[in-house]
Amino acid sequence: MKKIFMTLMCLFLMMACTGGGGGLFGPTDDEKASEKFAKLLEYKTGQPYRVAKQSTLVGKYVVFQNLATGKFEAYNLAKFDRDSMHSLEAFLAVAVSGVDIVKNLSAKNEWVVSGYWEDLYDTRTETKEVYDEDCDCTLTETTETKIYIGRQWVDTSHYVYRYYGGGFRFENANQASRDLEMIAALEEDVAFKVISDKLTSSFSLSTNRAQELAKLVTQYNKLESIRSLTEVEKDKFALDAMGVSLNDIHEAMKEKREGSMDKFEKFLKTAAATNNTTPEQIGRFFDEYVE
Repeated sequence: MKKIFMTLMCLFLMMACTGGGGGLFGPTDDEKASEKFAKLLEYKTGQPYRVAKQSTLVGKYVVFQNLATGKFEAYNLAKFDRDSMHSLEAFLAVAVSGVDIVKNLSAKNEWVVSGYWEDLYDTRTETKEVYDEDCDCTLTETTETKIYIGRQWVDTSHYVYRYYGGGFRFENANQASRDLEMIAALEEDVAFKVISDKLTSSFSLSTNRAQELAKLVTQYNKLESIRSLTEVEKDKFALDAMGVSLNDIHEAMKEKREGSMDKFEKFLKTAAATNNTTPEQIGRFFDEYVE
């Protein structure tokens, strides 16, 4: 399964992406709760579990897979207190079977039809001779005009995993997760185009800059598929994408979480200048994909 959109997130944020979530800045509280709950399931059953879907469209339900049986189960972790519950029995004492616990889920890989219309333009180049008084000479002046020539449909239809059982349907809850699942299912050339279009339309990057970043994604993806990146390579990608080092991003995010905005605002300005956009757009990117 291709990981191009996840790679884009890694490229922008330089997170140490893993299948279990988290990254450079560590797992979220919800992810920590899910990992602890998986361990409690393992201790109780003696069988290994993994988090199959962290966030769903149904409250704080998390889907787990029993790796020994292959079966999927959903648990309402709104009823789980990570700090005070140290056994599965403590959760079972407050959970309602069939409501907070949904077992024997049916996992279905379903085809989702999606896509968008893209405007097409041609470029008309005109040249003319103009007299320049400063040099007392004739110079050639070139102008380019974009001409609208029509529209084309970009097909992003793809398969997604959904889990059914007990009257519930569990799937990715937020737009970022749905984007990831959609992009990961696409062929690389189509995914490349969708990434470029998204960066242009959603975050006000120029077409050229969006394509440059998409190219960086491709390079990152190829390296990542062969071996783990070194810290020097990660820093190079961070500098190319955001204009600052990996450590600077880390420190800015850390201080932001501690309540200090100075380094984060400075980082936003640098990243915005690097990408010819605004600090607000870069900040919105972090709001949507990091916080």
